[in-house]
This record gives sequence, structure tokens and C-alpha cells, in this order.
Amino acid sequence: MINIEFHKRPLSKAILKRDLEYVIQYAFFYDEVIDQRIIVVDDDKTSANRLQILANLEYNGKIYHIPKINGGLILNNIKDKVKKNEELSEYEQYVFSILPLTNHCYNDEKKLVEEICNMTQELNISEENRDAITLCQMILIELYIDDDSKKKELMEVITMTTSYIEKYERERMEQLTQQVTQQVTEQVTEQVTQQVTEQITERERKKAEQMINNERKRANAAEKAKNTAEKLLKEVVENKNNKIDEKTLKQILLVTTKM
Repeated sequence: MINIEFHKRPLSKAILKRDLEYVIQYAFFYDEVIDQRIIVVDDDKTSANRLQILANLEYNGKIYHIPKINGGLILNNIKDKVKKNEELSEYEQYVFSILPLTNHCYNDEKKLVEEICNMTQELNISEENRDAITLCQMILIELYIDDDSKKKELMEVITMTTSYIEKYERERMEQLTQQVTQQVTEQVTEQVTQQVTEQITERERKKAEQMINNERKRANAAEKAKNTAEKLLKEVVENKNNKIDEKTLKQILLVTTKM
């Protein structure tokens, strides 16, 4: 993993601290060490290039002063390698990715950007590095090319042989699909939950009403049985013979069981 930091102003300790902070955060979060390259546009001899962290610990930035890079010479070497289909060195690939910012001796930087964009697909490099160079060239196109039709043309040229754009679009669509799916799932879940809750509430309400009705019926039956029993007992008491026949006894027992 390579991290490139561009600085238009001379380096200061504050800027280096920020660069170091990014490296440390990346190491702790991803548990990976990155190769940080610090690109300085302004060739200032007094720029800071290290930080003293502890008595025995220093942070030395890998710093490149762009004005010191002979981009024209490197580009000629790359052209020779392209003709021979020779593999580019890591440094040559790096310079190629930022060539318009170097000391290239070209009068027309727009033409230079156009030239390197058309060369990208001919470079003998890995697809991963070609993708990285393509990203840098997208920025260069935005910086140096004003004509929209030319921008579009160059964008099509540099993305023709790279898998990055296709991968980016695929990942973006997958992410969008996941977001939409999550939103729909949340909405459906909320609706289903609400429906189930309403169904449960309605079922519980009906159950409660049924229990109340049953209780009312039981109370009414008990009250009726009580009245009937009192009537029968009254008749027995008023019976001059003070005898309870079998029919009356059965009626009393039947009534009292309902109370």
C-alpha cells in the first residue's frame, strides 16, 4: 500500500506531524504498514524532513522535491522501454504518474498530459500499478485540460485498459444495492412488526371482551340461581307440613350448583 501526500508549500513540522499521524492511524486500524511518499512542489532547501519522536526514535519522511526530478529525461527512458517492451522500474512508474508536475522541459503541459495518457496502456507494468497511475492521471486531466470534450476523450483512453473503473462501478452498485436492500428490509420489518402488533392487540382485545362477557354471563347465571334458590327455600319455609319433596330438593341442588 502506497500513500502519496502532495504539499505545495515547503514542509514544516506541523505538516510532517499530520503525515505521520495518518501512517500511525492506518497501522493501528488496518494493522498494515504503508509506504508513504511525500511530494513537495516547492523546492525549498529549508524544508523539514524529520521529526524527533523519542530520544531513540525519529520519523524520516520519504520526501521527493518535484522541481528536482528531471521528468523529461525519465520520460525519454520510458519511451525507449516501451519500444523494447521492457518493464518499468518503480521509480519510473512513480515519476510517470506525476510527470506534468516535474521539471519536464515541455512548453505545452496539456500536450504532455495527452501524450502520457495515450502511453499508459502501452506500459509494461502490473494491472494494479496501471490502475494507480490511471487515478493520478484523472487528477492531472482535471488540473490541466480545460476542454470538456478532450477531458472525456482522455478519460476514455486511460480507462480503456484498466479494471479499476469497472471495479469501482461494480462496488458502487453493490454498495447502493445493499443500502436499498437494507432500507427496504427496515421498512418491511417495520410494517410487518406494526401489522403483527395490531393483530396481537386486536386478538387480545377480543379475548378480553370474551372474558368479560363470560364473566357477565356467569354472574347473571349465579344471580338468577340465587333468586331461584331463595324462592324455593321460601316456599319450603312457608309449607305448613315443613316437608321437602324429592322434586323440590332436586331443584334446590341444581340451582345451588350454578351459584
